[in-house]
Amino acid sequence: MREVRSSNEAVQAQFSRQAQKYEASPVHAEGEDLKWIVEVASLMGTERVLDVGTGTGHTAMALSRSARTVIGADLTERMVESAAFLAEERGLVNVQFIVSDVVRMPFPSAHFDLVTCRLAAHHFVEPDGAVAEMARVLKPGGRVILVDHIAPENRMLDQFINRLDWLRDGSHVREWTIPEWLDRLRRAGIDAQAVRRWNLPLDFNWWIQQSSPTEERREEIVQMLKSADDETKAAFQIHLGSEGQPLHFALQCVLIQGVKID
Repeated sequence: MREVRSSNEAVQAQFSRQAQKYEASPVHAEGEDLKWIVEVASLMGTERVLDVGTGTGHTAMALSRSARTVIGADLTERMVESAAFLAEERGLVNVQFIVSDVVRMPFPSAHFDLVTCRLAAHHFVEPDGAVAEMARVLKPGGRVILVDHIAPENRMLDQFINRLDWLRDGSHVREWTIPEWLDRLRRAGIDAQAVRRWNLPLDFNWWIQQSSPTEERREEIVQMLKSADDETKAAFQIHLGSEGQPLHFALQCVLIQGVKID
């Protein structure tokens, strides 16, 4: 329990420092996957929606335009404050934000029609508990939409990308493989499938600045990208400049949709 508490504190510390950057981050505020979530959700205006790991609320706000109500929950108070400010600024009255750990949410069972989680699950300290709690608050027949970057099933590539992301952001827990996510959802009573996969291109300097790692960690990241073998460079679309400096690369991503079994 002490380890979980310590990891949660690391997440809160990291995102308290970086909240303002996420308000305007093009990956989080404008990514194509945000449009795909809205399309897959196909809301009719009657649904109660919960967005977990909401960050600065971009997914919750996008869904609020077609939902009855939306609640965004996040572990970090500073993120929640930013989300609430953005929603008020945009005049969105059917969305609210609360501070909550995803494994202990203050909602009744079978309450929501849709639960979403976008670009946050790799920070979950207790992913099995998080998915179980998402399933608990979901109505029978309700849906889950999860978007995150993932690890390839190749063990070497899995270790590479998880090391890279942890060096950049110490609150990173793990990028999981698609089979791992599908199995976890199945065990929680959710019948799920991966409906879209894509590569998310990232400018190296922007990506680093979003989390501001120490110089020692940054140097290890640079060396990892520079010395990656051909298979790794191809898997993550690593491109180096004329002097060998990293210019950009890509994270592998997935959109998973699931239905809670009655």
